[in-house]
Amino acid sequence: MKLNWGQGITIALALFMTFIAVLAINLMMHSADLETEDYYQKEIAYETEIVSLKNAQELSEKPSISLTDTHILVQFPNEGDFLNSVIKLNRPNDKDQDVLYQIKDTRTYTIDKSSLNTGIYNVVLSYTINGKNCLQKEQLYI
Repeated sequence: MKLNWGQGITIALALFMTFIAVLAINLMMHSADLETEDYYQKEIAYETEIVSLKNAQELSEKPSISLTDTHILVQFPNEGDFLNSVIKLNRPNDKDQDVLYQIKDTRTYTIDKSSLNTGIYNVVLSYTINGKNCLQKEQLYI
C-alpha cells in the first residue's frame, strides 16, 4: 500500500492532535494546589513580612529554634519582653498537618516531635519586641 503526501500529512496531524489531547488530559488530572489558600492576601502583605524579617535580623540576641532527639526547642533570650509569640509549623505538601502554637510566659518552649508526622516543616516564629514586629523563618526535617 502506497501513501501519498496528503494521506501522510493527515496521519501525522491526527497523531499530533492525539498526543496533545492525551497530554492535556494527563495535566488536568494532576492537582495544582497553592501552598496556602490565602496566597494572594499574603502576597499583598509581603512588604510587612520583609520589614519583620529585617527587624529580627537586626536584633543582637534573637530567639533560637533547635532540634533535640525528642523535641523542637524554642529558646528566647533573657533580655527583652517577647510579646505575641507564635510559632507555626507548616507542611508544604499537606495543609491538614499545619500546627500553630501560642507561646506565653516562658523563655523556653518545647514541642514534642512525636506529636508531628515525619517530614519537612517550614517553621515561622513571629513575635513583638520593643514595639517592633519580628519574624524568623527556618526549615526543619522531623
